[in-house]
Amino acid sequence: MNTTHIPSSLSTQDVSSSGLQRWAQIGRHGGSSLPQSSHPSYGNINHQYSQNENIIKSIQHSVRQLLKTNKYTNNPNLIPSFLSGTLAFYATAFTSQCIQYKILKMSTGTKPHLLPVMVGATTVALGSWVAHLAGVGTTAALITIKSLRVDVNDLMNKETFRDVVPIMGQSAIRSVKELTRPMKLMFGVYGGSGGGSSISGLTRSERKERRDAWMHAARICVLGILTYKTIFRSHFSSLAPSSYTARGSFARIGIPAPPNFNYATRSQRDKLEQIGKWWGCHTCGSRMIFSNLRSNKPKFHGDHIPPVSVAKQMNSKWYRQKLGVKVPQRFYPQCRDCSNKQGGLLSKAVNLGHRNLHSVGGGQESYFHGRRLRIGHLTGGVVAALSVGTGVDVELAKTSREKVCSVQQWMENVGRGLIEHAKASFWKGVGGG
Repeated sequence: MNTTHIPSSLSTQDVSSSGLQRWAQIGRHGGSSLPQSSHPSYGNINHQYSQNENIIKSIQHSVRQLLKTNKYTNNPNLIPSFLSGTLAFYATAFTSQCIQYKILKMSTGTKPHLLPVMVGATTVALGSWVAHLAGVGTTAALITIKSLRVDVNDLMNKETFRDVVPIMGQSAIRSVKELTRPMKLMFGVYGGSGGGSSISGLTRSERKERRDAWMHAARICVLGILTYKTIFRSHFSSLAPSSYTARGSFARIGIPAPPNFNYATRSQRDKLEQIGKWWGCHTCGSRMIFSNLRSNKPKFHGDHIPPVSVAKQMNSKWYRQKLGVKVPQRFYPQCRDCSNKQGGLLSKAVNLGHRNLHSVGGGQESYFHGRRLRIGHLTGGVVAALSVGTGVDVELAKTSREKVCSVQQWMENVGRGLIEHAKASFWKGVGGG
């Protein structure tokens, strides 16, 4: 089995060898501890890693410098903000998936494929903003408790709890309103003459305040999207319900399937079993941990995506036959329950003469997984931890905006550093060639 070379210049304090090895193998769709042969599209990982060694070390150094900065780590309300931001993001993702499942009738197989991606990106942006507001409210409430000098043990007293909680809630609401108030400065909602003036009725300071507030919201959304994609390496479409006839929400790594619709070979089944143990069923996410404990029977089936009946129907299109182009298929691990569900849906659709088998298994027939906690939900916690300032009301809104601006400056500096590294590596390669 091939292993990834780990540079000796990286100490164990930076990152563990096994962790960096998996990171180097992650690629675009995530990583696993599989051998190189199971990642045919990744090429030679050793060569790729050696080319990007300077960039990786630069990122690690920048992240360490960021974490050492007092204004990011020396925040007594960091953990409560992180937890409240994570819960807020989870609630937003759950609500979005409910709307997709019950109202929009969407799934991961919805066409055009860009649609679930766009809805997912919008969900991440909105969830990041809601997480930021939740972190602001939590911070204001906790600072209020400290200002009242109320001991945590005293909150167990019913009377004290009843008196303090409304004050905490009012402080949280005031801080959130102060943060969002400038966003409403338009069309005479605030500051206009006669309550019906146009946007020109705002003063110069009010227009600047409104612009700064909207820019702050935009920075929060961009920070959330970058965190979701680069740190947690999650797909936007994974926030949609899983279609039974398309790539599921939990799909990470697939294996190319033969063009003759044959079942997976023994070696392919072994690889799919390893992928399934690491990432779970591509439709429901189950890792089948407690299944077949006393036997060596495989826990996952090799699921053709698109399924054979769907691919045959797509290949029968006149333009595909004219051009001789067939639909490419890949194997993904799928649990027995989802495989049986898929087979039942397709068998029924084929018997009824369904003309678009690709849509079968989507909509309200798809798998709803909104209640499941996923690694991407931590995006809200990270955004809240990096974006919430200190103080209450006006001071909290001001320090939060300043903190987000400093994060933006750090990201720009890292980006410029990566560009310079890329340019230097490119010209070095050109000169060496």
